[in-house]
Amino acid sequence: AATHPELLDWLATEFVRQGWSIKQMHRLIMKSATYQAASTFSSEIHLKTDPKNKYLWRMNRRRLEAEALWDTVHQTAGTLNPKMYGRPVVPPLAEDELAALREKWQWPVSGDPREHTRRGLYIMVRRNFRFPMFEVFDAPLTEVSCPQRDVTTVAPQALWTLNSASVYRQARHLAESVLKTAQDNPEKWIEEVWFRMLGRPATGQEMAETLKLLSVLEQQGVKNPKQGATALPPHLAKIPAARAAAYIHTCLALFNHNEFSFVD
Repeated sequence: AATHPELLDWLATEFVRQGWSIKQMHRLIMKSATYQAASTFSSEIHLKTDPKNKYLWRMNRRRLEAEALWDTVHQTAGTLNPKMYGRPVVPPLAEDELAALREKWQWPVSGDPREHTRRGLYIMVRRNFRFPMFEVFDAPLTEVSCPQRDVTTVAPQALWTLNSASVYRQARHLAESVLKTAQDNPEKWIEEVWFRMLGRPATGQEMAETLKLLSVLEQQGVKNPKQGATALPPHLAKIPAARAAAYIHTCLALFNHNEFSFVD
């Protein structure tokens, strides 16, 4: 049974009073204190009284939907194209991602590279082929109706975030953009990338661990075999290749951070 029947009745009558406007109903709900509450707040009294948050004393923590996660990755990297409307967008895919298609011509890549970083909302949907990234992050099947999306936590999600060529390109854009602002100063670089990706300063422990990670990655000479040194943007190209790769792979790790993909 509903926990707040009177509230549901009031919302129903308000919906009618506002001319059956779904947009107005969305605005009303999203401006409420309940909708805007954080998921991180808790106390012993709250947890004891309503451990499952039945009465909505906090927001339930949720992961970004596939399309929103795509947008967030590109927005953080500074490459998101905010263009609205128009034909569906067809971003390029890797060979293994195209394996599910019977013929490659069924995925006609958009000719304008600027279209490849449009919002996920505009990516083409085929009835017999789901965009691989969206499939990994629980986009619904297009053959049947979907009243509610599943939310799973499976290994391919982390593998896509860490190994996808498209995510690597965005990590490279992000590392370059942060380097342009913070220069080749690891501490300032970490401070800047933390604000851009997580919207908060790095803690002392996080700073120490990330500095250690950068050092280890640089010493190991980690690199992406698909990307040559000549392909690096100008600011990354000016520093040692091993350090540039360390910055890029640290961005990859942060793209895989829970705090990046979950709404608190």
